[in-house]
Amino acid sequence: MSLNNFYKPLNMYLQNNPLVELQFLYYLLAVVIGIQLSFYFFYQYHKIKDVNLKLNRILVSFGNFILFMVFGALTIQIARNFIVDAVWKDIIYRVGWSLAFFSPIALELFILTKEFAKIVNLKIIYLLMILNGLAIIFGIIAPSTRSPLFFIGIGFVALNGINVLRFEMILVRRSVGKIQKKFLLFFIGTITSLMALVFAILVGLGIFGDVFLEQIIYYMGVSILLIGFIIIIFSVVDFPPFYEFEWRDNLVHLYVINRDTYESIYSYNFRNKNEEFFKKTSNLDDKLVSTGLVGIDIIMSKITGTKEKNIHKIKHQNSYILLEYGSEPFNIVYALIINKDLISLTHFLQNVKYQFESFYREILLQLNRFDKNQQLLFGSFNVIVESLMR
Repeated sequence: MSLNNFYKPLNMYLQNNPLVELQFLYYLLAVVIGIQLSFYFFYQYHKIKDVNLKLNRILVSFGNFILFMVFGALTIQIARNFIVDAVWKDIIYRVGWSLAFFSPIALELFILTKEFAKIVNLKIIYLLMILNGLAIIFGIIAPSTRSPLFFIGIGFVALNGINVLRFEMILVRRSVGKIQKKFLLFFIGTITSLMALVFAILVGLGIFGDVFLEQIIYYMGVSILLIGFIIIIFSVVDFPPFYEFEWRDNLVHLYVINRDTYESIYSYNFRNKNEEFFKKTSNLDDKLVSTGLVGIDIIMSKITGTKEKNIHKIKHQNSYILLEYGSEPFNIVYALIINKDLISLTHFLQNVKYQFESFYREILLQLNRFDKNQQLLFGSFNVIVESLMR
């Protein structure tokens, strides 16, 4: 078939169906938002990729899920609205369905890690991915979109889609604070978007005999999809780093130490909620710990022969001490005592450092002018530490 024979009926079709362009333009709005959402998820992942937080792969998963779903539906709409030749229409239809069917797999590929194995059964996910792969094959070899084989494929995809929703619900239950709210919004947005997918399947299969009813269903579906994407936008904006699920349970004590005086200028006890008891015991603990840590730092500097080679982790029996050094010109060290060495806790300590130096910059520049009770200067930092834990 020549190109002239391909475009000639297409031009005649568009001239006789002016509402087709309006339909397509309305759907393109959802496509543009969906593509922007996907790439924003990828961008958010890239921003925090350097700290090696494995659970942040979920951002890539979400981005892939939306991208394949949007392009699959877009391809189906192109075939439905613009392709007149029966052979090409069937081919493009199948490409569109294959892309849409692949969207759950595109999400699950990035959660097949030991980190996510703590909350989901990876064997079940592998099985559902295989069934979903069969659905793509069925969609390609099925005689038509009305054949039983094709509907079996839809059933496999729907089963995997339910598992995706279950996975998102587990994320909501296992997370806390700000990231829990983000996952909840994404879950609501996903459910809303999948409702729109049901409308798209009904229209794409062409089961409505009434053109007017089909138009209503089409616009309802796209409108619901737009609402779902808008909800997801709120979930991805300012998405926080995704720490290991148990990171809060492994926090013990935080110290900020003045390296010039060996004194602790700030401390936070994550395990002790009794303020009176904390006041009675903190001075002795802070003095011992701060002197010991700075002493170790000095010894290591002498061994290495330079002050540039700082130690960043100390193992002590069943615990660890993470160390982060102040930015120039602040001669301070941040020490975090933890039960388990998690990458998330290193990132948490770096956040503490950034917030502490940003909030108290002017005081830290002239810290040694305050000879006594330096801890009193930084007592309000408790509020920031507690906000970082949410």
